[in-house]
Parts: sequence; structure tokens; C-alpha cells
Amino acid sequence: CGNTHSHIAVDYVKSRQIPEDKWKRLYHIDDISNITQLAPKYKDRITTKEPRLVIPFFNEKGRLTGLTLRDYGNSSLRYIMVKIVDDAPTIFGLDVISKEKPVKIVEGPLDSLFLDNSIACAGTAFNKIIPGDNDIIIIDNQPKNKEVCDILHKHISKGHKVVIWPDSIEEKDINDMIVSGLEQSEIVDIINTCTFEGLSAKLKLMEYKKI
Repeated sequence: CGNTHSHIAVDYVKSRQIPEDKWKRLYHIDDISNITQLAPKYKDRITTKEPRLVIPFFNEKGRLTGLTLRDYGNSSLRYIMVKIVDDAPTIFGLDVISKEKPVKIVEGPLDSLFLDNSIACAGTAFNKIIPGDNDIIIIDNQPKNKEVCDILHKHISKGHKVVIWPDSIEEKDINDMIVSGLEQSEIVDIINTCTFEGLSAKLKLMEYKKI
């Protein structure tokens, strides 16, 4: 995404308040049917020609393994996942994190751009992730969503650190929290305060599901 002229991609990342130093990790495609040049197997699956934001997935060695094409408007198909390497996990950020430091594991690629040393597990990758001892699971804020609570329960049972969002937070994800007016530093403080493990995490999850 460039930032010298008004452009649909620039307008979008500005509207989502994506930090400007992270724009270089996002791309734009004028006609999504052209993505079949990268992944010919999608020729019969991608039949529309609208512009989209391109969120690339690289492995630890910097090899492109997949893409998410994000609609700029209100399409019923907001995201289109394109797999370049079929068996590669759909994890955003593997090429830029340090495993020597705690990794913050979120759901949405755009959410990860607001946190230091963060990856995002798109699609079913969240069910396959194996966090390190100091890594933190930060799933979307959806206390009434059974799948979300089941994922939290699974990771708590395995001894992983999880964030249980406080009831003062109404927004679903980190990007929405930013757009609603929270500063990045405030979100980091909430994450630090609301990271739990073991018995305290189990108790917090019980409270969370009742919100």
C-alpha cells in the first residue's frame, strides 16, 4: 500500500487505523481473478473481478504459502482464502516474529498488526496451533460463542496462557477496539492484566461465559 495518493487500499487501512509502518505487509489487487496467475487451481473458483486487500502468509523462511483477499466493502464473502502451499498452516506473521520472546497469538491478521511479536491464525489454524510456554492465546471477544469458549477451554486445559477479555470491553476484536477509541498501549495493558492460566483461567472463563 502506498501513501502518496488517495487509493482504495490506503483509504481502507486509514479507516481501520492500521499503523503506517505496517502497511508494507499488506498489498492490493485491482482484479482478484488475476490471483489465479499465482494459484491456477482457483481459476474456476474465483469468478468475480473486484479489487481487494491482499494479506499474504509466509512461512518462517519467507516463502509465500497463502493469501487472504479481504473485501473493501460489504460483500457477503468478506474473505477469500487462497492456498499456495496446500499443507501449510494459514498463519500470518511467521516470517517476522521472534520465538525467543513471548508470541501473542490472535485470530485476525489485521489485529496482529497492533501488537508486538504477534501472529494470527486464520481459518482452522487456531485449532492446530501449539503455543510455547510463554506465548499468549488472544482469541476474539465473543463470550456467547460456543466455539470461542471451547477453544479457550482447550488451551486452558493444556496449561496455555489465555486472555479473558473483561466485561468492560464490548468490541469483538482488537482492530474494532482501536477504531472505537482505545489506544494500542491501553490494549496492551488490558492483555497484560487479563492473561490467565491454570485454575484462575478456568474460573475467569466460567465468569466470561455468563456475560
